[in-house]
Amino acid sequence: MKLKKYFLYLIVYSIGGFILERIINLIALGEYYDNSILIGPYQPLYGSGIVMAIIFYDFVINKKVNNKIIKDIVLLITAIITTGLAEAVTGFGYEYLYGIVLWNYGEFFSCNLYYICFIPTTLFGIGSYLVIKFIHPYVKNYIKLIPDYLFYVLLFIFSIDIIITFFFIK
Repeated sequence: MKLKKYFLYLIVYSIGGFILERIINLIALGEYYDNSILIGPYQPLYGSGIVMAIIFYDFVINKKVNNKIIKDIVLLITAIITTGLAEAVTGFGYEYLYGIVLWNYGEFFSCNLYYICFIPTTLFGIGSYLVIKFIHPYVKNYIKLIPDYLFYVLLFIFSIDIIITFFFIK
């Protein structure tokens, strides 16, 4: 069941994104700062960028490209693009829906847009590429071991979190 697989990837990498964001906040701000949107310990922005790159890899790159070096280059470019796309959709979408600017790269870099900027977006894209290259093979094997009932429990919790966050809290 592909939905199960990709949803579980989203959860795993969103939790990883949550941890990464806390580390970045500790380094940049010198303190623990939780700027999560959802209630749970996950940042779907990070997970969705990686999952989009994985889906593109599974359905396009892996089937159409035979050269390993070219596959890696295309995957890197895809990871950067999907990271930027996830940032843009999340940032502009949230601002459109709620009138709140979630982050502003223009404060730290010379960027014209709040939500995407060459340096940080490329760095996050490279990070996504490295996760897909070196961590994802292990995640892919462990995801197969997760029973269906746990998938449904996680889907239920995630869905309730989204409903509570977007309809009752914000």
